[in-house]
Amino acid sequence: LGDLILIEGLPAGNFMQFAWNLLISVTFQFIGFMLTYLFHTTHAAKNGSRAGLGITLIQFGFYVRSRKYDDGEGGGSGGHGSEGDSVDIISYILMIFGWFIIIRSVADYIRVQRMEKIIATQPTAAEEMV
Repeated sequence: LGDLILIEGLPAGNFMQFAWNLLISVTFQFIGFMLTYLFHTTHAAKNGSRAGLGITLIQFGFYVRSRKYDDGEGGGSGGHGSEGDSVDIISYILMIFGWFIIIRSVADYIRVQRMEKIIATQPTAAEEMV
């Protein structure tokens, strides 16, 4: 491992690993998330794939919501009011959950980067950081 600093059993990684795993996870949606999350080797890769899952959930929420309007919800007496409301609720839940995952994964990545910086500094300089 050489000069790598392990935090919770994994190296921290860099921003390129975060961005690359986010891109793969978003591009291939759930399959991409599963592959990138199962094969992550750094915190950056793990959190990038989680952020990609969050973006996928937001996209899926928008898709579910747009399908409601594509099915002909323009009006009429079909009695589809409660069905449309439940579709809206599901789409909003997916989007909120997606944003929560994105914020959490970015915050975890920043936390690990700060922890790596604190561990890598000299003991006297670390006291000044805290």
